[in-house]
Amino acid sequence: MKQQFNNHGVAKVQFRILALPESLLEVEVNAIRQNFLSWMAANFALTTSQKFQLMTMPDDLQETLSQAIANSYELGQAVQFFKETASKDDQPDLKDIVINGAESMAELNSQGLRKADFVGQLAINIRYKVSM
Repeated sequence: MKQQFNNHGVAKVQFRILALPESLLEVEVNAIRQNFLSWMAANFALTTSQKFQLMTMPDDLQETLSQAIANSYELGQAVQFFKETASKDDQPDLKDIVINGAESMAELNSQGLRKADFVGQLAINIRYKVSM
């Protein structure tokens, strides 16, 4: 069942993924790495606006984000995710998206670091801009 792309929906998807046995977790993280947009569409009931924002995301950001999310799940860590609830005064398409830890989490494999020794967390925060 697809979840809403909000705090509760993301938490439910992450709980499901982190509860998977290792073999199924590997399938899930490979799906995230191979086609992040398809994985998002398969797991979340995205709005037209959310689909457009994902499709127009720069390729390098999409690659970094997909690697970082997959590595987080491989480490058994949930991504710290917070998405504000839009109010009537907010502009729905104008938002700040703050991502912390993506580069270091995405580079785990390329640096040859042992994942067991890595300390850090990926955090994604989405805040709406208020109409003036």
